[in-house]
Amino acid sequence: MSTNVEDKPKQVSWFNGCGGRIGVVVGENGEHAYIGVALRHDEDDDVDHIMKYGAKFPLDAALLLPVSKYYTQES
Repeated sequence: MSTNVEDKPKQVSWFNGCGGRIGVVVGENGEHAYIGVALRHDEDDDVDHIMKYGAKFPLDAALLLPVSKYYTQES
């Protein structure tokens, strides 16, 4: 399994799909968002897993989705 470029999440959009929850995660940097299935029982762990191993998703399309959660930037 290949990994994506290291990035921190900026926002996530959750959807209920057939058989589970699907997340679209937008990172703070990069040209793509990432899409994947929630496999764990912790939302933040799911977001981290999607950021590392999710399929690339068009950033412009991800920014049009309703946001389920924003992540604050740590200073």
